[in-house]
Amino acid sequence: MTSTEQNRTIRNISAYLVEQLMKMKNCSRDEAVNLLIQTTVYEALMDTATDLYLESREAVFDILKEELAGNPSKLLML
Repeated sequence: MTSTEQNRTIRNISAYLVEQLMKMKNCSRDEAVNLLIQTTVYEALMDTATDLYLESREAVFDILKEELAGNPSKLLML
């Protein structure tokens, strides 16, 4: 996968996560973006060495929900 494809995939997953956070938290896009960028999941998603971007967007959202619930153990299994 080229770096362009990696970046596109990461952007697509990030956009999905923002949309899901907006629904889950009943918040604005800006609030969802601010919440997302403060998470370990987002940090891992931006780090291509973790290969988190290779997971489905739904799987990444499940991991994000775990982190937000105070249980980051799913992320540690990657």
